[in-house]
Amino acid sequence: MSEQVRGKPMKLSIQVETHDSNLVSNLFESARSISGQTQKTISEEVTMRFEGLEVSLAIDVPSIITATLYIGEHVALPIAVTVLSRYLYDKLRRRRDNKLRINGTQVEINAEKIEQLIIVNLKEG
Repeated sequence: MSEQVRGKPMKLSIQVETHDSNLVSNLFESARSISGQTQKTISEEVTMRFEGLEVSLAIDVPSIITATLYIGEHVALPIAVTVLSRYLYDKLRRRRDNKLRINGTQVEINAEKIEQLIIVNLKEG
């Protein structure tokens, strides 16, 4: 993979299944109300935008957080992917029952596996 990304910014869709009612606030590091305008800058030119939250009132049915990850056009891709995967891992590792999907593919909550899946998705374009 090249060191520098050229062209338009890249984006990835993520979904997180969780029973943690505080995870949305923790992911976006915001004490304020989370809305479709909420974004979190993870590193320079790497951002995450909140897309939605499906909450179930049924017992043992997880909530689903949907977000879009954006990676800028002038970023050192290996560094950006490492920072992004570590950020997601750090936020999700606290609960064993959290599940992460990137572009529809479920991945183990493990920094290296998250990084590998992000790389695969970016290579596929």
